[in-house]
Amino acid sequence: MQSRLRLFICATILTTMTAYAQVPITFDTDMGNDIDDGLCLVIACRATTMGDADLLMVGSSNPSEWAVPGMRAMLDYYGRKEVPLADCSQNIAPGNDKFTKLVAKNAGLEPDPKTPDAVSLMRKILSEQEDGSVRIVTTGFSTNMGNLLESKANHNGDGIDLSGPELINKKVEFLTLMAGDFERPEYTEYNVAQNVPAFKKVVEEWPTPVYLSGYEIGIVVFSRYEQIKEDLKPENPVRVAYEDYLGVGKKPAPWDRPSWDQTAMLFSIYPQKNYFDLVGPVTIKVGEKGETIAHEEKEMEYPRYYLKFKEDLPKEKIEEILAGWYREP
Repeated sequence: MQSRLRLFICATILTTMTAYAQVPITFDTDMGNDIDDGLCLVIACRATTMGDADLLMVGSSNPSEWAVPGMRAMLDYYGRKEVPLADCSQNIAPGNDKFTKLVAKNAGLEPDPKTPDAVSLMRKILSEQEDGSVRIVTTGFSTNMGNLLESKANHNGDGIDLSGPELINKKVEFLTLMAGDFERPEYTEYNVAQNVPAFKKVVEEWPTPVYLSGYEIGIVVFSRYEQIKEDLKPENPVRVAYEDYLGVGKKPAPWDRPSWDQTAMLFSIYPQKNYFDLVGPVTIKVGEKGETIAHEEKEMEYPRYYLKFKEDLPKEKIEEILAGWYREP
C-alpha cells in the first residue's frame, strides 16, 4: 500500500511539473528584417517539441506579405504545422522580405489573403487560455501590442466581451520585449524607433509585468555561422535564410550575427533558470525619438524590469547555451 502511495505521489508531482513546465507562448516578430528572429523561432519550436513550451501562435509586426509564408516554411520544417500565423495589424515600419520570400518560394508557399491580422488572432488565442498563463514574446516592433491594447470589447465582432487591457490583464502572465538600450539612454534602438508611439503606449499601459532584453544584451552574444553550418542541414529554411541574410559566400567572412531576439525567448521560457539578473522595478521614460531612460522604483502595480548579465553567466556562457538550441527538429 505504501509503495503504491509513493508511486501515486511521484506520478502526481511529475504531472504537476510537466504541466507547469509547458509554458503557453505567443511570439510576435518582425521576421524578414533580421535573421535573429529565425533562430528565435527555432528555440520556440524545439522547446515546444521538448514539452517545455506550447507555441500558441506567431504574429508578424513586419508588414510584408511574405513574412507569414516565410515563417510558415520554418514552422512546417520544425514540425509545427498546427501553429497559426497572423499578419501585421497595421502597415507601418520596414517590410523587408528577401529571405522570407526565398524560403517561402522554396517551400511552394505564397501569401494567403485569408490570413488573420495579429490583433484578431491574439484576442482569440488569449481568450481560450487559462487565466494568467500566457507569456508573450515580442522581438520586433510594438505595433501589434499597441493595437491589442487599443482593441475594444467585441473587436470586429469577435464575441469576446473584454477590451484589450482587460483581456491582457486576465490571461497574460508577462510580456517580454526585445527593445530599448539601457546602457546608452541617448540611443534609439531599432525596434523602438520603427513605432515609437506604440512602444511608449506598451511600456506605460501594459497591465502585467514587462521584461525587456535591451540592445546591450544581444549585441555581445553571437550566433556563429560555423556552428550553424555544422548543426543545420543545407535545406533547413532557417539556415537558408541565415546564409541569404548574411551573404554567405558573397560577402567577406565572418558571417556571425548578434543574438538580440534569442535572449528574450530564452528568458521567457526559462525565467526559473536565472540565466539573467533583473534590474528593477523601473519606470521607463520614452523620448521623442525613442530613447529609453529607466528609473528604479520601489513599488509598482505592474513592474517593468530589464535584463542584465550575471557575474557567473557572462555573455560567453549565454552564447554557449543558445548555441545548444540551434539544431534540426
